[in-house]
Amino acid sequence: MRNVPSVAWHGSCLVGIRTLFTPSCTVQSPANLIANSLRRCWTRRQLSYSSQGVLRYQQAWKTTRHTSPFAPISAARSTLIRTATNSTTEQPKEIEHGVRLDSQPLSAAEIKTIFRSSSVTPEMGNRILSVLHGRRLEGTLDLNLPSDIKRAVRSRTIENGLQWLRANHPIDEDAAILARIEREEKEEEERLLQYVQELGPQSGHWNAQLGEEGDIYGRSTFQETRKLNEARLLKEQEKNRKEWLEGEMKDREKIQKQLKGNTELQKYNPSAVVEARPRADPQERPFLAWAQKHYVRAENTDSDFSTMTTARRILPAFGVTLLVLGLCYYYAETYQPPVYYKRMWKDIPPAAATIMGLMATNVGVWMLWKLPPAWRMLNQYFISVPLYPYAMSVVGSVFSHQQFKHLLTNTVILWLIGLRLHDEIGRGNFLSLYLASGVVGSLISLTSHVLLQRLTVTSLGASGAIAGLVAAWCMLHSDDKLVPSFLPHDWRDSISANGSTVLAAIVAFEVFNLVSPFKVVGKLDNYAHLGGYFAGFVWALLYKSKREKERQRKRNERGFLDRIGSV
Repeated sequence: MRNVPSVAWHGSCLVGIRTLFTPSCTVQSPANLIANSLRRCWTRRQLSYSSQGVLRYQQAWKTTRHTSPFAPISAARSTLIRTATNSTTEQPKEIEHGVRLDSQPLSAAEIKTIFRSSSVTPEMGNRILSVLHGRRLEGTLDLNLPSDIKRAVRSRTIENGLQWLRANHPIDEDAAILARIEREEKEEEERLLQYVQELGPQSGHWNAQLGEEGDIYGRSTFQETRKLNEARLLKEQEKNRKEWLEGEMKDREKIQKQLKGNTELQKYNPSAVVEARPRADPQERPFLAWAQKHYVRAENTDSDFSTMTTARRILPAFGVTLLVLGLCYYYAETYQPPVYYKRMWKDIPPAAATIMGLMATNVGVWMLWKLPPAWRMLNQYFISVPLYPYAMSVVGSVFSHQQFKHLLTNTVILWLIGLRLHDEIGRGNFLSLYLASGVVGSLISLTSHVLLQRLTVTSLGASGAIAGLVAAWCMLHSDDKLVPSFLPHDWRDSISANGSTVLAAIVAFEVFNLVSPFKVVGKLDNYAHLGGYFAGFVWALLYKSKREKERQRKRNERGFLDRIGSV
């Protein structure tokens, strides 16, 4: 069995006696093999120890991995047992006697011949041979020798004795080492199993309740916590579900209470004030219930509408309108068009780029109306509600559309009118006119509905801003003949009108549709349109006056230069 060291020992024994006589052998310490085996056993059984127990167990292994080649195996095992059982008392070390070779001890002459030294006494020589022979039988030559032997004899003398034993009493030392490894591994497994049985399941006491499918390691704390959390979440979901289904009646009662305290709302149907539909069960129709929750969340049912006065509804929006008009004037006066190489879309004309940007903004807000989580924000800042208005809604409603037909109509008119007007007045004036007309139209619409007690009417859209563009275009060409571009050339001479006439006809149609009991076009915010026409009309007059003054100034400067040149 001379091939056993290559199988059993895989590390380098730098200090053991075996290294002194088999230097070409690559071996591993049996203690390391035992530790590796126990670590595999530990992982396989998945034992549950306390953190202190694991620490003590690791410290025990550190104390048994000696670097000296001779130490009694019993001492190592006793150290492990004392540490694992958390013993604090030191047991007295047993004297190692080993295994006697013969019934009679060797004589002094024989001892001198064996150890090749006269300093070894017969008693010490026989003791050394007995201990070495016992270590050979147990496979523990790599452990430290007793301290009395190490103090009395040099290591070279001990090597002579071991060489004599191997020559005169040969045994299979490799088989003894393997037997020792298997023996101590089995003992340690039994010790660990006994430790687990004494420790009991995870509850900390023996005969505790087992886990699922009779698991001896006890009930899992993680699984119990998970089940408790799942039960708590289910309970909360059921509670929220009941509150959601019962909340519809509470909302109706709140609305009825507000109606009784507000005489302005008593003539309206409560369903017209705040839409209320049967709420869907989240378990049966989860998507509809999710959308309805965002719908209810977007409604302003917590505010007391009965305490809000007319001035409280109008004045904040009026202040925002004045601020926007001031900013539009400043932007128009200070705007400088960017140079060509700094433009974002260099290949697109400035007019088309501006109109496309406005169209993209309107399309983006229209898409937000399709997302229920955005409804609360949109209801506050992108739609005008006279019942409980938000001041900033006069700005946001200019870019807001809920229906695709409404969006398409406004964007087509914006493209047809906006391109020509933008090329004539420039980007700064165009954007200022667009926003100012839309805000003024929103303010006129809000004020009219509040004064007429139409508090449940909502308004949104870019119609007021586009009306301002149309009015400005007509007034800038008030004396020019305007002809629809789709008419044939032969008809354009007979069917034409100047800009002021076209604007007057459009305004007359809006007024007729507003006051007539027979609506030509329904669901139009005529007040917002009229406000936009008014803003565009006033802006065009101011722009023409400014342009005329600029021309007069240039003529005066040219006349002064002509007079200087003639002198």
